[in-house]
Amino acid sequence: MKNKALFSPYSINNKTFKNRIVMLPTVTNYANEDGSVAQQNIDYYALRKNLGAIIIEATYTHILGKSFIKQLGIDSDDKIPGLSKISKVIHENDSLAGIQLAMNVKSKTVNDLTLSEIDDIKDSFIKAASRAKESNFDIIEIHCAHGWLLGQFLSSYFNKRNDLYGPGLQNRMKLPLEIIDTIRQILKNEILSVRINAVDYVENGIELDESIIFAKKLKEIGVDLISVSAGIGAKTFIHVSPGSYPKGFLLDFAHKIKLSTNTTVIAANRLGEFDIANLAIEQYKADFIGLARPLIADPQIINKWENEQFKIVIPCLSCNQGCIANIQAQKQMSCLVNPDPYKAKVFDQPFMYKRKVMVIGAGCAGLAFSIFAHKKGLNCTIFERQPKIGGQLNLAYKPPHKQEFKKLINYFESEVENLKIPVFTGIDVDIDLIKSEKCDILAFATGSSPIIPEFCKNNEFVYSADEILEFGLPFEVSNIGIIGGGLIGLETANFLSNKGLSISVFEMDDALLKTTADVVKLPILESLDPNIKIYLNHKLVNVESNIAYFQTQNGIKRYTFDYIVLALGRKPNKELIDKIDFCIDTINIGDCKNPGDALSAISDAYNAALSL
Repeated sequence: MKNKALFSPYSINNKTFKNRIVMLPTVTNYANEDGSVAQQNIDYYALRKNLGAIIIEATYTHILGKSFIKQLGIDSDDKIPGLSKISKVIHENDSLAGIQLAMNVKSKTVNDLTLSEIDDIKDSFIKAASRAKESNFDIIEIHCAHGWLLGQFLSSYFNKRNDLYGPGLQNRMKLPLEIIDTIRQILKNEILSVRINAVDYVENGIELDESIIFAKKLKEIGVDLISVSAGIGAKTFIHVSPGSYPKGFLLDFAHKIKLSTNTTVIAANRLGEFDIANLAIEQYKADFIGLARPLIADPQIINKWENEQFKIVIPCLSCNQGCIANIQAQKQMSCLVNPDPYKAKVFDQPFMYKRKVMVIGAGCAGLAFSIFAHKKGLNCTIFERQPKIGGQLNLAYKPPHKQEFKKLINYFESEVENLKIPVFTGIDVDIDLIKSEKCDILAFATGSSPIIPEFCKNNEFVYSADEILEFGLPFEVSNIGIIGGGLIGLETANFLSNKGLSISVFEMDDALLKTTADVVKLPILESLDPNIKIYLNHKLVNVESNIAYFQTQNGIKRYTFDYIVLALGRKPNKELIDKIDFCIDTINIGDCKNPGDALSAISDAYNAALSL
């Protein structure tokens, strides 16, 4: 694998990247509240090894530019010792260490800043660059992308100033160029990088022609490296694109900027599969491949690629549920497939005696628990009622734009085989079988079932969303009513609308996905077929044959359909749990304890393994 383009070295300013993979900066919310380095920050970067470089998260250069409660700071000299510890641990793991300097002033718009305040901002970046150099970082990157402050100055979408800093492009570039030019004078052998948007993807935002002009100016003033991204964080989700977006869809932007400027570039976004990343380097589309979310999901992905262990790479699903959604909610970053990105706590104290664990259920929770528990030293055996493993994951990838979830099933299959965890499918576990196994711990991961109101049962015109996703519709029909406008209801609506059916979705609340994080919600709403009819404030109160009755603000309304599909939530499967009447250590995991999604199931499985 070492002869692959992705693993070839590259040198800038006498500093050598051992390979072409760069970890991109991502806010983690792991720092102390004063912006100083916490042990979690150090542990997080210590787990990620053998990259060409690691550029640590956006560090605020001035307290006014702090966006997150536990964001890292570089606004004062007392931050230097902690940041030096991060650069040290990155160097010890054979990677170049980089740091991104950033500002995101939320108390004022770019148009409200006075010239004096702009001078203070400029000064904060310059002093921060000196601190970064003193903290032994090899790469200092200036954040001019994603609608952060310097990106706002660059973009006419934000910048409506009528002074020397706007509104024409030359004026909009002035502040970033002044800052970057001064920093270049401070740095000697350090690599100077700038992260830019190729395109803002908003009306009147930056377009590629302006980005190329800016990139050429950066080249002129001595910038060594340009990290190419796109999108404005507060308005789009392009820079953290979901699984519905094509692999490497921003790669051509990086290539055009590279060709137009003869500059070394990092390409980013949806490049987290080896073949795609390696081909991009082979074809000179970019000089480096930037990864963020795939390295959150699997800290060891680079070693696995290098050793061709592709099947046991923990896959990033581009779902944003644990990483970006948590960050935006001012919570610590997590990950759907890796609940503990900063420290593998579950492996710290393996059992001396391999206790025998019987795991009932091979869905998301049962599989994840078995893998975590096995690595801790427990002896797990999995029993599954269905003929194949995966549980609800086998339905999760069926709707449009959800195919990434199939990767998680493939990973579970490969990892349980790799770890030699016995799996028995097609087994309907009963009390006799449990007793015969003579296990030390009984782990229930029996999942959940769709909620079906009494007035819907035994009705030939009513199906659950699970049945539709698994088996499809039994007859040719044209008009479907879906009850429930949550994630499952909307994904089922898209699944059926792709078949050319007339779909109506009924939601009892006054908005769809009201409690879902924007970074998860917006892609789903954007992908909805515009022909799907949405009815809000409609609470199902009865069904008679193929007629559904709803309580609305204007009284009872009735609608007639060919078939009615229910997506009203789930209830835990506890039938077997309730039959346990003998003394044994038991643990309930995932939906059978509290129905949720894959994020909550895997997190619960991890915590269950950790608690043993």
